[in-house]
Amino acid sequence: MTETAARVRERLTALGRVDDRDLDPAEPALLLAALGRAGRGAPLDIAPYLALLDGMAAELRAEAGECDHAQALALRLFHLLGRRHRFHGDDGEDEELGDLDLLTVMDRRRGGNDAIGLLALAVTRRAGMVAEGLAFPAHFLLRLGLDDGSRVIVDPLGGGQALAPPDLRAMLKAAAGLEAELEPAHYAAMSNRDLLLRLGNAAKLRLLRLGHVERALAMVESLLLVAPDAALLWREAGLMHMRLDHTAQAIAALEQFLSRTPSAQAKARTLALLAELKRRMH
Repeated sequence: MTETAARVRERLTALGRVDDRDLDPAEPALLLAALGRAGRGAPLDIAPYLALLDGMAAELRAEAGECDHAQALALRLFHLLGRRHRFHGDDGEDEELGDLDLLTVMDRRRGGNDAIGLLALAVTRRAGMVAEGLAFPAHFLLRLGLDDGSRVIVDPLGGGQALAPPDLRAMLKAAAGLEAELEPAHYAAMSNRDLLLRLGNAAKLRLLRLGHVERALAMVESLLLVAPDAALLWREAGLMHMRLDHTAQAIAALEQFLSRTPSAQAKARTLALLAELKRRMH
């Protein structure tokens, strides 16, 4: 590991101790992308990317006085991102995760729904306005708002157009089946770590689909630096170590999961799995 990569890991570990409400998800997302580049000898300095976010936020803040409703804010935000700064949607399936890696998205000005959504959220919050990612299945949605209490839900790749309940219902049924119906939980705001984990999990799942278990494991272990209490990540790390025949590491990860999960059923299954792994060690 290079000295620069070690510093990135130290910063992610420090962010893992930050209270969730004080965490800016854009910084760890950029750091995770930088860490992914470390093995290729690519630059790891995220300062220019944070400066770009701050610059776009300053532009939005300067124009926000003309917005008399959250819908106007949404249209202005995505005009700024799409027309002025040339950010566009691109849900790719390439092995380099270009549409999910926030550094690459900001370099190429193209990204997937999750990455463009996180970018829009970061700019809006830096401008001093409300931006929340919703716990909506399958598709990342943003809720934007002004101090007057007006709110609007938008698709990050939809140009800022407001989504009404019929739109959301159609999206839900397309993703979860015709029996699915909107619930209050679908409108809940995700925590800052959950926003970060959503992007990271999308990258992990693609790597697993492509058969890159070692890269997926590296992604999960990097996410655990900034989200050390995410029990399910520890379980996933343990199972991936098992697939790679890393028995000692699998045991360590599953013990971390065991200490964090509230589920009695999950604890029972994990204890049985740990017993089997420990038998292999002897």
